[in-house]
Amino acid sequence: MLSKTYHLKFPSLDAAQIAAPFVVETLGNAIPTCNLSGLNVVISKEGDVSINLFFPNINDLKGFEKKHGGFLDTMKKTFLFRSVGFDGVCIFTFDRSEEAA
Repeated sequence: MLSKTYHLKFPSLDAAQIAAPFVVETLGNAIPTCNLSGLNVVISKEGDVSINLFFPNINDLKGFEKKHGGFLDTMKKTFLFRSVGFDGVCIFTFDRSEEAA
């Protein structure tokens, strides 16, 4: 499984909470069109938003980048934040709900 990770640093928790619904809506819309196999969005009390997207193969990851890769640029027109990100291979993931199924 391949992963794309973004870490967004907002100036405050309030700013992160205002931006989070945009992140969730934008990336949630990518689930069916880009064949995402997982999406996690986590917000910290310090105003950080961490986003992990999971893809079954490289073609789906590249398709996401082509269709939705500019979502950070769109956000930067409205919100003030710093961002870092990387592509990686998921070496371990655990989700109890998957284990029970």
